Amino acid sequence: MNIFLQMGFEEMPTNNLVESSFWNFDALFQPQHHPARDSHDTFFLEAPSTTRELPEDYVQLVKHVHESGGYGSRGYMYDWKREEANKNLLRTHTTAVSTRMLYALAKV
Repeated sequence: MNIFLQMGFEEMPTNNLVESSFWNFDALFQPQHHPARDSHDTFFLEAPSTTRELPEDYVQLVKHVHESGGYGSRGYMYDWKREEANKNLLRTHTTAVSTRMLYALAKV
C-alpha cells in the first residue's frame, strides 16, 4: 500500500456502509430491473428507508442515460424510477464509493 501512497494515491473514505440505490446501482448504470437488486441479494433498510439528498443535476443525467442512452450507449429504454434510486441499503460493494468520489472530483 505504501507504494501507492508514495505515487500520490489517496485512500477513499469507505466508512459509509449505508448507501442509496442511486450511488450503489444507478450511477454505475445497473438497470433497476437487474436481479442483483432483488431483496435476496441486497439488504434494504427499513429506517431510514430512503435517502434525503442526491445531486439533482447528476440524477437527471443518470436517468436520461438509463432511459434514452448517451455517451455511445443506447440505454436500457425503460422508465427509470426515482423511488427505486432513493432506497437505502447496506452498500454491496466499494465501487459505490468510487462513483461518489468521481462525482465530487468532477465538481472541483
